[in-house]
Amino acid sequence: MAANTSRRLALLAFFVVTTFVAPSSLAQQAGDTAAKAKALDQQIIAESKKDSSLIPNLTYLSDIIGPRLTGSAALRRANDWTADKLKSYGLTNVHLESWLMPEGWERGTATGRILEPDNGRKLSIAALGWTPGTKGKVEGEVIIVNAATLAELDAYRGKLKGKIILSGPPTELVPIADIEKPGGSATTPKTKKDKGPANFEEAMALRKQQDVIYQQEGVLAVLQDAGKHLGLLYTGGGWTGNDRPSAVKKLPALSVAHEHYALLYRLASRPEPAKTRIELEVNTKYIPGPIKVFNTVGEIKGTEKPDEFVVVGAHLDSWDLGQGTLDNGCGTCVVLEAARILAKLPPPKRTIRFVLFTGEEQGLHGSRHYVDQHKDELDKMSAALVHDTGTGKVLGLGWMSNRDALAPILETELACLKDLGVKELCGKGFGGSDHVSFDRGGVAGCAFNQEIAGYRFGHHSQADTLEMAREEDLRQGAQVMATAALRIANMEKLLPRSAGKTK
Repeated sequence: MAANTSRRLALLAFFVVTTFVAPSSLAQQAGDTAAKAKALDQQIIAESKKDSSLIPNLTYLSDIIGPRLTGSAALRRANDWTADKLKSYGLTNVHLESWLMPEGWERGTATGRILEPDNGRKLSIAALGWTPGTKGKVEGEVIIVNAATLAELDAYRGKLKGKIILSGPPTELVPIADIEKPGGSATTPKTKKDKGPANFEEAMALRKQQDVIYQQEGVLAVLQDAGKHLGLLYTGGGWTGNDRPSAVKKLPALSVAHEHYALLYRLASRPEPAKTRIELEVNTKYIPGPIKVFNTVGEIKGTEKPDEFVVVGAHLDSWDLGQGTLDNGCGTCVVLEAARILAKLPPPKRTIRFVLFTGEEQGLHGSRHYVDQHKDELDKMSAALVHDTGTGKVLGLGWMSNRDALAPILETELACLKDLGVKELCGKGFGGSDHVSFDRGGVAGCAFNQEIAGYRFGHHSQADTLEMAREEDLRQGAQVMATAALRIANMEKLLPRSAGKTK
């Protein structure tokens, strides 16, 4: 009887301890975890203010290496330099991962002048990427093609031989006083509204047929409005899949300074018999492929779950009219700085993998290849965080999909980012950067939403230079990136999968 009583008393004591002591112990553990996370946040801030490499790195990348067109020798130098930087910061598994592009391209000279009326005007022009030159000087009449449907386009057959095409009316620019305001597009100003194709499929069909007709008819060149203030030019272009651009792009395509494009449009709009003739000489060069290109990769290995990852990235390639500082030297150097900072802290539970992608400007090629090459480990990637809109302060985290599932987690786990000025932790994402490739593969993809900070002026133009950089805003970006990456790497679970599907 006494033994039974002792056993009952022991059981009662066990239940008392587990009922009243265990919750207290769990609360203590939670408090300790939160305190450790906060201490790491503070370390990140302190390290970012000490021995910062941001501006020295950005200066070297902009001034010494310069613009980094995909497939160029400058981009390869940038690969090697960023790999050396990651190694010097103490990262492990630093290496270059290759992918193949079908063909390279080099920009040469581009000149133009108005012949008729003979007003002596020289034209400010630049070839669009991966388009051919004119094979010497060519002269032709400038005409306007207004075709919103295939039927309207067919009406131009027999009228285009030897002509130089203006592709629509001039762009209606956002006023300079409004260009830094939030909202609208970061890359494309408002345009005059004309009736056009009803949907994307119709638009693509129209464009494809347009290229066919222009080539069949013997068009000399196609001109488009650069759509920027102050005489700045714009460049862009690329390829689809493994197609060789030289096999499908047969006509010179040129960006024309807005003011000059508007002049040509006015001249070409005059009634008959007035004519507008111009002379063009554009030199570009295709580099035979395939060409091996590289993404730069380095890691801070996780301690508890080293085979699970958080990807932190930016694109290393740039266009070549400026220095590639805003787009995307700034993002590249923010990633390098986040790596430098985090390498000085205790290692995370999961691996943080830093990737500098290439071929982004021509169609997200480097990140798409990366996702395909790593498809077997996508289920172990928690998130991909990307910095790609210049020097502006980070105002929000923009996620591509599954925001309803992410919101309650991020509002709890990343609340500390609000102290750094991040107003929205689960905001709407934008397309057009490397996080999209991960999102399509099922990984939660995020690109930072940033202040405009001159991005609309400099984007893809001659104004994309080191002078546009803002050190304090870049420092904040590195703080946000390092803090978010570490917090996500230390979460109990991986973030929910996105709506994308693995290839």
